[in-house]
Amino acid sequence: MRPLLFYFSLFVSDETPPFFAIDNIDNSINPKLGWELMEELVNLAEKYDKQVILTTHQPGILDGLNLNDDEQRLFVVSRNKSGYTRARRILKPKHLDGELPVRMSEAFLSGYIGGLSKGF
Repeated sequence: MRPLLFYFSLFVSDETPPFFAIDNIDNSINPKLGWELMEELVNLAEKYDKQVILTTHQPGILDGLNLNDDEQRLFVVSRNKSGYTRARRILKPKHLDGELPVRMSEAFLSGYIGGLSKGF
C-alpha cells in the first residue's frame, strides 16, 4: 500500500516537478494491481499536468496502457555490444479480423515487441 500512496502523492503534489521519472514502478506490486495503477496514474498525470517516464520489468504493467491515446507511449530501450543505446517506439499491435486482440503483456512475453534478453 505504501508504494501506491507514494506514487499518488507524486502525481498530485504541487512540489513535484511537471516532468519526472519513476524507475521500476512495478516493485512490490501484484500484476493486476499494476494494470489498474497505470490506468489511475494516467488519469492523475492528465489532471495534474504531469509528464512521467516509467520503467518496468513486469509485463502486466503494459496492459494498463492505452496506446490508442497519443499521450501514452511505450518504448523499448536496448543497448548494443558497443554500448550504444537505442529507444524504439512500440505502437499498438494490430489484430486480425476474427482474432482476439493480443494484450501488451502477451506481446511482450511472446517477443513480438522486443525488450527481452536474447539469452532466455
